[in-house]
Amino acid sequence: MGDVKYWEDLAHAPVRRFGPVVFSSELLDRLLDLMGEKHPVHDSDDFAQGTDRRRRIVPGGFIHSITSGWVVQHGSPAAIVGMRRLSWDFVRPLYPDTPFWFTTATDRAEEIDDRIGLVETTRRVFDENDRTYAIGRMSVVLLRHAAQRTAETGRVQ
Repeated sequence: MGDVKYWEDLAHAPVRRFGPVVFSSELLDRLLDLMGEKHPVHDSDDFAQGTDRRRRIVPGGFIHSITSGWVVQHGSPAAIVGMRRLSWDFVRPLYPDTPFWFTTATDRAEEIDDRIGLVETTRRVFDENDRTYAIGRMSVVLLRHAAQRTAETGRVQ
């Protein structure tokens, strides 16, 4: 787990940019079936068009999941031990099979104790023309490097 990011790595990190990412129609169908999420604006092009959408849209919760998973898969996992807060503002609909990009910026960080620290971030999801789809704000508790060293050696340093 040498690539894991700890509190010290993210407390003053530069803005991280990822993408392009595509949430495919096939993935949407599989996840809707798996989760039982059958709201018609997500499941039916005909219904979505009746709500002034071009076609069905990707659920907001799936946007959070795929961007978080993308960071872990293509970046580095973080040593998160708890989540304090998570909120999203969905500005424009994201349609399946549409490429998008996202950034994650550290807004604030504070030490809690010698084992853990708090990091507050903003994630912005946008298209190739920099138009925003969604903005997520997260507050997470992460292990600090010293806590990891203690866990590996079994002794307090």
